[in-house]
Amino acid sequence: MIRKKAEITPAQLYFDEELPYNVSRVSESYSLQLHEHEFTEICYVAEGRGFHYIGEETLSVSPGDLFILPLGTSHVFRPRSTDPEFPLVVYNFIFIAGRVAEALQQFPGLDGLTAVLPLLNLVPGQPEWKQIRDTTGVFQTLLVQAYQEFRQRRIGFVPRMHSLFIMLATELERHLTELENEIPMKTERKLGAAISFIRENLSASITAGQASIAAGLSERHFHRLFVKEIGFTFTQYVQNLRIERSCELLRTTRLPVSEIAEAVGYQDKGFFVKLFKKRTGHTPRSYRNG
Repeated sequence: MIRKKAEITPAQLYFDEELPYNVSRVSESYSLQLHEHEFTEICYVAEGRGFHYIGEETLSVSPGDLFILPLGTSHVFRPRSTDPEFPLVVYNFIFIAGRVAEALQQFPGLDGLTAVLPLLNLVPGQPEWKQIRDTTGVFQTLLVQAYQEFRQRRIGFVPRMHSLFIMLATELERHLTELENEIPMKTERKLGAAISFIRENLSASITAGQASIAAGLSERHFHRLFVKEIGFTFTQYVQNLRIERSCELLRTTRLPVSEIAEAVGYQDKGFFVKLFKKRTGHTPRSYRNG
């Protein structure tokens, strides 16, 4: 998809004075262009598969994918095919955050939803969009109820819409908090698998792509996570391990430098010697004799 400047979708098209919410169920097409909103949006993929172009990302989407889009987020959905037999159906729960915050300011306990309130623009901040996977179906249930209430507008639908919004915000808070608590453990396991792979294959010509597969991550995400958690790039980390291992071999064996280079994954002896000196301040020979 060729990136274009995002169009601005004005709030006045969707809201009236009675209610700061609007809920729709849309079969996505190729007619809508990349756009930003003058309101906050929660969107949920209900049927079909396709793509979500959001910010600088291109994401494959399927039923159960939920996105929180704060003010200023540019995005557009695209179905996987122009064939009407393969629709991409999305629920859009949109709202004017200022009006919602004013209406609910006295609601007890709402200020305790510290993870989700900034994402929903209900308190000051500059949040980024968030993707959530609906593993229990709770978000689909709430959005279907909100859609029906908004369309039917039966007696009491205004307080009902506020209550559904609060339930939705609460479920998002719970999910985000649980996810935050799970991430360190999952990250540790995934990177642990990658590091085990690196150590076990140190003499081979290993790549970040292979390590990311061992971790069960995309290569791009693997690179970001590796630097964040380990403090080195993949290449730096592998080189550090190889130099450490070569130092051990130089201390404990009489293997020729060329064989030690091969044993730690370097077929080019000259490159190995140059890297070794850069990292240790010594040539392999002077390190062994020292």
